[in-house]
Amino acid sequence: MTRPEDALDAARAAASRRRAEGGYAEPEGLEEPPVPERPSLDQLREWALIEVDPSLVYSTRRLGGPVTFAKRMLLRLLRQYTTELEAQQTRFNVGVLGWLEERERERDPGRP
Repeated sequence: MTRPEDALDAARAAASRRRAEGGYAEPEGLEEPPVPERPSLDQLREWALIEVDPSLVYSTRRLGGPVTFAKRMLLRLLRQYTTELEAQQTRFNVGVLGWLEERERERDPGRP
Protein backbone atom coordinates (compact mmCIF):
# COMPACT_ATOMS: atom_id res chain seq x y z
CA MET A 1 0.00 0.00 0.00
CA THR A 2 1.30 3.44 -0.93
CA ARG A 3 1.45 6.15 1.68
CA PRO A 4 -0.19 9.45 0.71
CA GLU A 5 3.18 11.19 0.85
CA ASP A 6 4.57 8.78 -1.77
CA ALA A 7 1.49 8.63 -4.03
CA LEU A 8 2.54 11.45 -6.36
CA ASP A 9 6.01 10.01 -6.95
CA ALA A 10 4.55 6.54 -7.50
CA ALA A 11 2.00 7.85 -10.00
CA ARG A 12 4.69 9.74 -11.92
CA ALA A 13 6.94 6.67 -12.02
CA ALA A 14 4.06 4.47 -13.27
CA ALA A 15 3.12 7.00 -15.96
CA SER A 16 6.76 7.22 -17.02
CA ARG A 17 6.97 3.42 -17.37
CA ARG A 18 3.74 3.33 -19.41
CA ARG A 19 5.03 6.07 -21.72
CA ALA A 20 8.27 4.16 -22.26
CA GLU A 21 6.25 1.04 -23.15
CA GLY A 22 4.14 3.05 -25.60
CA GLY A 23 1.05 2.83 -23.42
CA TYR A 24 0.08 6.48 -23.83
CA ALA A 25 -0.43 8.03 -27.21
CA GLU A 26 0.88 11.52 -27.75
CA PRO A 27 -1.91 14.04 -27.28
CA GLU A 28 -3.12 15.62 -30.50
CA GLY A 29 -4.20 19.16 -31.10
CA LEU A 30 -2.10 20.83 -28.44
CA GLU A 31 -0.99 23.62 -30.74
CA GLU A 32 -1.96 27.18 -29.85
CA PRO A 33 -5.70 27.81 -30.00
CA PRO A 34 -6.77 30.14 -32.80
CA VAL A 35 -6.98 33.79 -31.89
CA PRO A 36 -10.61 34.85 -32.07
CA GLU A 37 -11.48 37.27 -34.84
CA ARG A 38 -11.73 40.84 -33.62
CA PRO A 39 -15.30 42.19 -33.95
CA SER A 40 -15.80 45.00 -36.42
CA LEU A 41 -16.90 48.46 -35.30
CA ASP A 42 -20.28 47.81 -36.92
CA GLN A 43 -20.70 44.69 -34.78
CA LEU A 44 -19.66 46.66 -31.67
CA ARG A 45 -22.20 49.36 -32.53
CA GLU A 46 -24.91 46.72 -32.73
CA TRP A 47 -23.87 45.18 -29.41
CA ALA A 48 -23.70 48.58 -27.68
CA LEU A 49 -27.45 49.13 -27.90
CA ILE A 50 -29.36 47.22 -25.27
CA GLU A 51 -32.86 46.11 -26.19
CA VAL A 52 -34.59 43.79 -23.75
CA ASP A 53 -37.39 41.71 -25.25
CA PRO A 54 -39.94 40.86 -22.54
CA SER A 55 -41.39 38.09 -24.70
CA LEU A 56 -38.18 36.11 -24.13
CA VAL A 57 -38.98 35.72 -20.42
CA TYR A 58 -40.14 32.14 -19.85
CA SER A 59 -39.74 29.14 -17.56
CA THR A 60 -38.56 25.66 -18.53
CA ARG A 61 -40.15 23.91 -15.54
CA ARG A 62 -42.81 21.27 -16.07
CA LEU A 63 -45.57 23.63 -14.91
CA GLY A 64 -43.81 26.76 -16.12
CA GLY A 65 -46.92 28.74 -17.11
CA PRO A 66 -47.57 30.25 -13.66
CA VAL A 67 -43.83 30.89 -13.15
CA THR A 68 -43.62 32.64 -16.53
CA PHE A 69 -46.68 34.72 -15.64
CA ALA A 70 -45.10 35.75 -12.32
CA LYS A 71 -41.82 36.66 -14.03
CA ARG A 72 -43.59 38.79 -16.63
CA MET A 73 -45.64 40.57 -13.97
CA LEU A 74 -42.46 41.27 -12.00
CA LEU A 75 -40.81 42.59 -15.14
CA ARG A 76 -43.84 44.81 -15.76
CA LEU A 77 -43.75 46.14 -12.18
CA LEU A 78 -40.05 46.93 -12.50
CA ARG A 79 -40.27 48.34 -16.04
CA GLN A 80 -39.42 51.94 -15.02
CA TYR A 81 -36.36 50.77 -13.10
CA THR A 82 -35.11 48.37 -15.76
CA THR A 83 -35.71 50.88 -18.57
CA GLU A 84 -33.55 53.43 -16.75
CA LEU A 85 -30.83 50.82 -16.20
CA GLU A 86 -30.92 49.86 -19.88
CA ALA A 87 -30.67 53.52 -20.88
CA GLN A 88 -27.70 54.17 -18.59
CA GLN A 89 -25.89 51.05 -19.78
CA THR A 90 -26.55 51.90 -23.42
CA ARG A 91 -25.20 55.46 -22.92
CA PHE A 92 -22.08 54.00 -21.31
CA ASN A 93 -21.63 51.44 -24.09
CA VAL A 94 -22.00 54.09 -26.80
CA GLY A 95 -19.51 56.33 -24.96
CA VAL A 96 -16.95 53.54 -24.76
CA LEU A 97 -17.53 52.73 -28.42
CA GLY A 98 -16.93 56.38 -29.35
CA TRP A 99 -13.71 56.35 -27.36
CA LEU A 100 -12.61 53.15 -29.12
CA GLU A 101 -13.38 54.66 -32.52
CA GLU A 102 -11.24 57.70 -31.66
CA ARG A 103 -8.35 55.43 -30.68
CA GLU A 104 -8.76 53.54 -33.98
CA ARG A 105 -8.65 56.80 -35.94
CA GLU A 106 -5.53 57.91 -34.04
CA ARG A 107 -3.85 54.59 -34.75
CA ASP A 108 -4.86 54.54 -38.42
CA PRO A 109 -5.30 58.16 -39.63
CA GLY A 110 -6.37 57.01 -43.11
CA ARG A 111 -9.64 55.54 -41.80
CA PRO A 112 -12.82 57.59 -42.05
